[in-house]
Amino acid sequence: MRIALRIEVTSSRGLREGVPNLMRLFNEYQVPASFFFPLGKDLAGHDPMRTWAHRRQTGMRALAYGLFMPAPAFDDESRRIAELARSNGHEIGVIGYSPLAWARHLAHADSDWVAAQLELLKLACGQPPFDASPALAVMDWQTHPDLIGACEASRFRYTSMSRGRMPYLPVLQGQRATVPEIPTTLPTLPEMLRHAGVHAGNVHEYLYAESRHLQPAGHVYSLSADLEGIGALDVMEKLLIMWKGQDGSIRRLGDVLRDIDESTLPRHRMGWGQVAGNRRHVVMQSLEVPA
Repeated sequence: MRIALRIEVTSSRGLREGVPNLMRLFNEYQVPASFFFPLGKDLAGHDPMRTWAHRRQTGMRALAYGLFMPAPAFDDESRRIAELARSNGHEIGVIGYSPLAWARHLAHADSDWVAAQLELLKLACGQPPFDASPALAVMDWQTHPDLIGACEASRFRYTSMSRGRMPYLPVLQGQRATVPEIPTTLPTLPEMLRHAGVHAGNVHEYLYAESRHLQPAGHVYSLSADLEGIGALDVMEKLLIMWKGQDGSIRRLGDVLRDIDESTLPRHRMGWGQVAGNRRHVVMQSLEVPA
């Protein structure tokens, strides 16, 4: 059993509390992971309904960010904690620019908005520790054709923006990426908790059962520094124990690529769909197309 850990860092509290909590836990169990850091601003107040729903993780104060209080900048703190994560053997990447803005607007944005965001990201990634073709993830599995077209090896090592079955080269509305996409293969904790009979006390058992369904390149589990890093740290620990047992391995997303021949990666279309337990449409790996 091979599980790669993809960690979204999308809030100020998740950055300052969730990431250090997860790093301590991973260090205890000697497992590596991939952390995706924000570089723009925390705009939680721009989406009050979502922030209210996640107030236990992000904190009540976040409801005012960008509205009644200045939006906190992620940049300096992200760089400091990302360097610490890398020194502890973890892989680091970026999660868009301002992750909430990308999650809300990216799929339906015009080309000018996408170009402006990519330029901001390019400037931010020109400084350590994100200055060596970092990996790119997007919050809530969103994307845009222009973003796919911009995914070149000179900018990103790989991307992780979709739900799917195995690594592939994406195609969206005629745009072809030249870097691999490593999709999330497993349900998330919130998705699983929306199933009948699943609760905080047994959700790790259901997630473990899902991970036993074999995939060609192993599984990718997406977790949140806000959730598993703060309120559900005990669930994450139970999963680590179960995944490490019986000769299982836990790894970084980049390790997935090191175990395969990238020249043999298939090219697949991206589409939009829904997964059980998630009300939002997300980007999904679709049919294979000629290379």
